[in-house]
Amino acid sequence: MLKPRGRTIAVLIALLATTAALAAPVQASDTGAHSSGRTQFDGKTIQCPPIAGRCGQVGFIMAKGMRKVTQFEIEYEATCQKDPSNPILDGVAATKLRTARVGRSYVFTVSGGYDLDDDPVTGNKRHADVKFGARVGMNGHATGTFEATIKITDANGQWVDSCVTGQTPVRWTAKRVKN
Repeated sequence: MLKPRGRTIAVLIALLATTAALAAPVQASDTGAHSSGRTQFDGKTIQCPPIAGRCGQVGFIMAKGMRKVTQFEIEYEATCQKDPSNPILDGVAATKLRTARVGRSYVFTVSGGYDLDDDPVTGNKRHADVKFGARVGMNGHATGTFEATIKITDANGQWVDSCVTGQTPVRWTAKRVKN
């Protein structure tokens, strides 16, 4: 299931049948590559939020045999329509993603949504719908895309603003971490 990264309250969401359980996010870089037959990948998105001072990070861990992604995390920036100079920086994590073998690669896709914390200034509600996927080659290189749309509503449920990651999906790359 998807969960906002760094949040303390887990919110159950609708998701493809490819995910099974909500779990607290684990930093991929803290778990170690190849431990217990798992393979770690680290990378970044093409987004480089100026206020964050770095590019969006991507990390995931694949189980032995590459048949499942046990943990996936990505940071992103969503630009709002009403105030483009004040983007939302967030991250999302997903667990237990099944992969499918296509030629000499493994692929996975996920779509779903989650609630962010309420806006600390206005109290408005924020809900993100996300979609992402990847192609992981046996050579240790991975490429993927990510899309997020955040809908902001007031206390009465009326639309206030929408924030998106862009007109086209955000592209990302990652490489297998070697010990």
